[in-house]
Amino acid sequence: AYPAYRVIVNGIRKFDSDGMWTEAFHDWGYPVWFRIFIGILETFGGFIILIPKTRGIGGIILALVMIGALITRIINGTGLDDALSIVFYAFIFLYAASYHTKYGNQKLS
Repeated sequence: AYPAYRVIVNGIRKFDSDGMWTEAFHDWGYPVWFRIFIGILETFGGFIILIPKTRGIGGIILALVMIGALITRIINGTGLDDALSIVFYAFIFLYAASYHTKYGNQKLS
């Protein structure tokens, strides 16, 4: 649940027009609407990954957002610790998506 919490908090922070994400997205050359869109995806994905029936979709949404974040950071320069953190979260979300796909419809006895 902690990765979902982290991504929900960061998603909500993207709605703050005076926040650090506003400056970051501007520096990376993205328009305001894109920052808001990513905030919506992160917040929505973070909530639905907590629900077993929607975990797969949430995992895919969040993994794609993390892959996009990694590409943005690589293009614009990033530290190794930042890149590793993004990759770590992408793998967690991909695992959640794949686990749901394999085992989500089975009932435990």
